[in-house]
Amino acid sequence: MEKILFEEEVLNKLKLPSIPLKKWNGKDSFKEGVAVTVLQSGSSAYAVAAFDAESDEKPRIKKVFTLEPFFSVKDIFVVPAYMDSVDDVDEMDLDKESKEAALRLAEEAQELEEDGVESDEMKEMKELPEWVFDNVHNAEEAAAFIKSYNAQNKIHRGRIPQDEEALKLRLLTIYDEMKKKTSNENNEE
Repeated sequence: MEKILFEEEVLNKLKLPSIPLKKWNGKDSFKEGVAVTVLQSGSSAYAVAAFDAESDEKPRIKKVFTLEPFFSVKDIFVVPAYMDSVDDVDEMDLDKESKEAALRLAEEAQELEEDGVESDEMKEMKELPEWVFDNVHNAEEAAAFIKSYNAQNKIHRGRIPQDEEALKLRLLTIYDEMKKKTSNENNEE
């Protein structure tokens, strides 16, 4: 059997214990999936994919781990949505070892929920607007905000993300940096 490249990278990126077993049915939306791509050299490599049935004609490849171009997608394995309940673990499309790990995580999450434990930081994150800052409402405004922040803080490395999720993550990082800076200034006084 042919070895598929970048398995470890895709597992780390998606925080998965193993490649999902469930193949995509060709029509349902999925937020994250593991695609098997065919590279220019003829070898196969894993990549991260997504598909929204309402807006996409075909699955989008969100992340590749090689500079070599790919020409087609052989298969896509859907990453199951994380389920909240211990009862749902049996229905997960995972191997035995992964199911046991998922069961442990679900039990821990259930215990934390029952104890009502939620950090102040988590509460604050849930209360943030979709685009993190009140004055940012879409991707265009997010890119402008990041560009302005980078200029003010003399950050010249990297480029401004294009993907909405990446923009939101960068805004969240800026939010944390601003919060730490404010906290440090208050502690110095």
